[in-house]
This record gives sequence, structure tokens and C-alpha cells, in this order.
Amino acid sequence: MDEKTTDHSLSTSLPLSSVFPLKDLTSVPIGAPIAQDLEDLEAASEMLHQSAVARAGLLSLSEQIESLGEAPQDADLARAAHSGVALDLIEAALRHPGGFPALAKSLRREAEAEPQAAVRVPTFDETRQAAIVHLLAAGGEVLLDGGCDWPTDGAAIAMDLVGFVGPSGIDADLLKATCQAANDQVGPNGIVILSGLGAALLALGRPGDPAAATALLSAVRSALRGTSLKKSDADLLGLAPKRANAKAGPALAVLPLALSAIEGTDHESQGVAAPSALVLETDEGPELSSAARLALAHRAPETLASLIEQLGHRGALEDTAAITPEKLRSRGFTVEAIQRVRSALGEGLPLSAAFSRWVLGDEIISRDLKLAPDLFDADGHGLLSAIGFSRRDIEAAEAELDGQSERLARKCLQDAGLSIIDDGATRLAIAQAISLHLDLPPIVHGVALSEVTEDALEARLAISLGGVRSGPSTLVQDRMTSIAELAAELDEVADLPPAAMASETTEGVQRTRLPDRRKGYIQKSTVGGHKVYLHTGEFDNGALGEIFIDMHKEGAAFRSMMNNFAISVSLGLQYGVPLDEYVDAFVFTRFEPAGEVTGNDRITKATSILDYIFRELAVSYLGREDLAEDHDDVTHDGLGRGVQGDGTRDSQGQAFTEEAAQIISRGFSRGQLPDNIVILDKRRPAPDESETPDETLDEAEPDYSGEPCPHCSSFTVRIEADGSLGTCDTCGRRATG
Repeated sequence: MDEKTTDHSLSTSLPLSSVFPLKDLTSVPIGAPIAQDLEDLEAASEMLHQSAVARAGLLSLSEQIESLGEAPQDADLARAAHSGVALDLIEAALRHPGGFPALAKSLRREAEAEPQAAVRVPTFDETRQAAIVHLLAAGGEVLLDGGCDWPTDGAAIAMDLVGFVGPSGIDADLLKATCQAANDQVGPNGIVILSGLGAALLALGRPGDPAAATALLSAVRSALRGTSLKKSDADLLGLAPKRANAKAGPALAVLPLALSAIEGTDHESQGVAAPSALVLETDEGPELSSAARLALAHRAPETLASLIEQLGHRGALEDTAAITPEKLRSRGFTVEAIQRVRSALGEGLPLSAAFSRWVLGDEIISRDLKLAPDLFDADGHGLLSAIGFSRRDIEAAEAELDGQSERLARKCLQDAGLSIIDDGATRLAIAQAISLHLDLPPIVHGVALSEVTEDALEARLAISLGGVRSGPSTLVQDRMTSIAELAAELDEVADLPPAAMASETTEGVQRTRLPDRRKGYIQKSTVGGHKVYLHTGEFDNGALGEIFIDMHKEGAAFRSMMNNFAISVSLGLQYGVPLDEYVDAFVFTRFEPAGEVTGNDRITKATSILDYIFRELAVSYLGREDLAEDHDDVTHDGLGRGVQGDGTRDSQGQAFTEEAAQIISRGFSRGQLPDNIVILDKRRPAPDESETPDETLDEAEPDYSGEPCPHCSSFTVRIEADGSLGTCDTCGRRATG
């Protein structure tokens, strides 16, 4: 056997079950039962829905276990049980050999295991369509194969069609020698599975062309089985026609391959699909695939050298719209720092590594960016967040850099008239064209139900549908958003849970309880793209007495941690811990989520959720304007100061008084009264109708002591000129008598 034929075109001979594992790509086992009626489809769909509910329950239990910590004390478990954690779950964690973390990990692993509901459908009609739609929406698989009798044993070999394509077209001698080698390995009772059809069509300069696919399959069958090669097919491929000289040979198929069948070969596509990638990542850098290289050599050889040179210049900051050199300079990056990032990206490092401590250096991070270098040892994402880039910006920049080479190659092919179309309709058209040259129905996967036509259903094809669970409908999404917002509002107005209500005194320190009906405010903001609700409660004098923090779209563990943190801060405030102490402890702490803040007129960036929360509280309750961004045109009531000369520019808010604290939240007004509120110091008694206006105005208001009368308990005891208690206006008796 010519060594040249086996290096990259043929796999080794393997059992058919190893080469052709239909379940690997379609999840439909070869021996899967055929869904003969609607009940089979409906049962599979119901099984998937029940499994989804069970997985959601397991995930919830896992998060509850994780929220308890690695080794919770009995008091912690008692509080958890009081707040709703099932005692059976706590007992299961205590009995588990690995403890709480091991049980949580086990539950999460089981919850993340996707179930498979796969059925084969012999016929497709209107009565089955609705049931198939429901099964696909639940994440199931459907194989429309007409009840084909798939082989389950015998020898098989994979043959890569790209190996026969050279700069001048099909290499006839190489094709003949390779087919002879395949015959020798598997014999007449074996099966040859062709791969690389989409890549071979691209290499020939005819991507997605059913006529070229038919000609190529006809040439392979002729070389393998001795069948004729028509002149039209031969001319299209640049080969000589051939008369029939039929002989026994292996069966021919175009099917998905197992990974074990393509090891050691250069398969660039499988089945009837187009190449999955035009640019391959190697140790030396991005490299153009052989199919793309041959296609350009045929159609536009003048562009090939230029494209290869451009691929050598790996990711550059100028190629991203979210993180550009200009934006980096505005956030403190120097020319030297930007050059270090450019060099790292050019060497093939990912974005996270290019912005790490080991690329930028401690001096740049500490001196120029005013950050702690040891926080960014391995991951530069945190550094980008700390200087104001959102998670969405970082993800967008990574996607732009990662797909840069592939986009460049596709554009070059498109400019040369070699657009790659790989939709379901194109795959079905190619499969229909080649089906007559195959001994088994070609399997077409990655097709949507809406793309399946009547012609495709009547053809000798096997169509694999589904594989990806569809997302919720717009109506479901809208309702879930509304439910989440309502739940957040209920959480915000809820009082502290009973478990957090300790005794009124602890070691002689008196706790000041908040009034049952108290003031406060709700601030809704986003920090680094994460929605945060801050709810405050105040004592009668306007001082801060409690906070609630809610991030209802985060995981249960993180949300529970933030809720319990808010409870601990609230208890500290009620036991007399000054708010200043909390502010000094938590401002400028750094962890994710962090970055841009929206929805708050005084804070636009934060290094963490706690940094944002305590800067907001410091500005609102302590007047710490040094912790707010500079907004000269914004007043405490959010109305702005107007333009200079309109009479409002120099206006100042009124001082917040004790009387104001009785009716308005100190935090909401940020320690000042809005200009449109006036509070009178005292109330005058209602004038007596028998008195004249002058008499009413001239009469002095009685000076009461504020103590109750010992006889009638009324608070109308006058104070005499010498300061002693006088007569009660209600009963007429002296308080001292």
C-alpha cells in the first residue's frame, strides 16, 4: 500500500460501532425504538419536562447546602431550619461522608446532567408535527429516518475526501490508490464512511454546490465499486470518463464520525456540513486550512499570500470596539502599558492574561492605576472591571479577538466569490443530490424543523432534528421579569426575620428598636451590569437604622450572603455601631461585580457592591461628598441648579431639622430639605370666633410644662413666672395641690 494514501485520507479499520456512533451527534442510539404513534412522542416530551423540574429542585437544594458553608455550627443550622431549610436536608448533609460541600457538589452534578429523550420517527405528517415540536422545545432529539435498518456490526473505515484535492483539482491516481487500500482493509462486507465533503467542495472552488457533490461522490463510487463515471461529472472534476466495470466492494455512506475514527487524520468537516473552521490554531499561530488554501489558489491566488501574512498578526486592541487604546488611556494606561498589552496579544495570549499582573508589572498597576497588584495575579478581567469596563465590554472584546482570524478568512473567500453557505436547506439539497450514490441514507444534522420540505421527507435521507432546548417565549420572559421585580419589592419591605431578632440587650449594650412604621428610601441601580436594590429604614430622628440589599437575579448563595450581611449591619446600627465605622471598613473594597454604576446621580463607578452601598449611605446620611463623583449641576432633589443667571444657580438647600425628620427621610433628601418644603416651628391655636382679630394676634400663647396633670392627666398644666407648676387649664386645679 502506498504510504501516501494512508497518511491523511484513511483512518484505521475499526468496528462499525466505533466509527459510526449515531448517538454521539444526534443522541439517537442506533437501536432506539421507533415512535410508531403520538403516545410515544408525548411520553418522551413529558419525561423531559419532569426531568427539568427535578433538576431545578436538585439545583435549589445544592444552593441551599452551599449557603450553609463548609462546616456550619449547630446555631447556624438552627437558624437555617427556622428560615425554611428542610431538616431532612440538613440531616443528609451531616450523614454524608464528605460533609456539606460534598453533598452540594453531588447534587449539582446530578442537576447539570442533561437527560436525553431520543426517538426515531418512521413517517412525518401533520398528526405528529405538534408532538415533535413539543419534544424539540423540551430539548429532545428526533431522527426522521423512515425506520431505516441501520447496520450494527462489521468493519468500517473513514475516508477524507479533501485528501484527493490538489492545486490542479482531483488527483485521479491518488483517489484510485486510496479506494483500493480501503477495499483491502474492510473487504466487500465492510463500509466506507466519507467525511470532508463540505471541505472538499470548498477546495474545488464550489462550496455548497449539489452538482459538484454529486460528481465527487460518483467519482469515488466509480473508483471503489467499478461503476461508470459520466462525462458531465468527469468534466466538472477535470477527470476522464469511465465505463462500468462493476465489482464487489464495501458499502458507501456519508455519516457523522466518532472521534476515535478521525484521530491521526485531517478531517476538516463531517457529513454534508461545510468546514467548521477556516483557520486552525497551531503552536506557531493561526494557520489557513488546506481547503481554504486550495480554494483561494484556484479562484484568487493573488490574495493568498496577503491573507496568510495578515493571519500572522494576531489580536490587536485596534480590532476591538469595547476596549480600545483611547479608552485605556482615559483610564490611566500609559503608552508603555498599552504596548505591553499589544505585545502579549500578538504572542497569542488571551485578553485575561494580557491584562494580568505578570504582563503589566507591579509598578504600572500600583503607580499609574492606583490598584493593588496582588489582586490580579492570574486574571486580568478583574483589573479591567476595576478601571471601569463592564462585563459586557470584556466579553465583547474577547469575542472580537478570538474570532478575528476566522472573520478575516471568510471575508477574503467572500471577496473571491466563495461564500460559504451552511444552512439547513443547503445541507438537505446536497444530501438529496448524493443519496443515489450511497448505500445508506446520508444523515443530515443541524436542521430546523421549519427547513424540512416535502421533497426532503420523500427522499432517502435521515434528518436529525433538535438537540438544543429552546428558550422561553417572549410572554414567559415578560412574566418572569414582572414576578422577579414584585418579589424584590416584597423582600425590600419585609422586616428582619425572627432568627435575626436577638434579645434586647447583649452584655449590657442596649438595642434601640426601630419604630414599627418608619421612614427610608429605595435606591435602584446597576453595578457592572448587575441590578441592585438598596432599601433603608430610619429611626425617628432620621438616623440610619437598617438596610436591605437585594440582587434578585444572582445565584441563591450570593443573594443569601448579601441578605445576611445586611441583617448583621442592621443589628450593628441598632446596637450603636456608628455608620462611619462601616463606611471606613467597606468603601473601596474590590471584588466582582464591579464597574459602571447606573441609576445613581452621585456615584457612577464602584469597585464592588459593598463599595457602592456604603458610598451611597455615606453621601446620603453622613454628608460625605468626598465619596461622591463631582456633579456640580445636580442638587439633592435631582432637579439641577439651572443655568447661571436664572436665579437658581446659587440657591442652597435648607438645613435638615428635627421637625423635618418626623415627616421626611433624611437619607432620601441627603441631609437637606428640598427648596419647595417649608416647616413652621410652632402651630397657633385656632382663633376664638368671639374675639376680634387684633385680640387674637395680641394674646400670648400659654406656656405649658409638658407634664401631665396629677388630677386629670391632661397636658395643660401652666408654668408660673417663678418656674413652678401652676393651674391646669382643663380641670382648673393646681398641679401641686
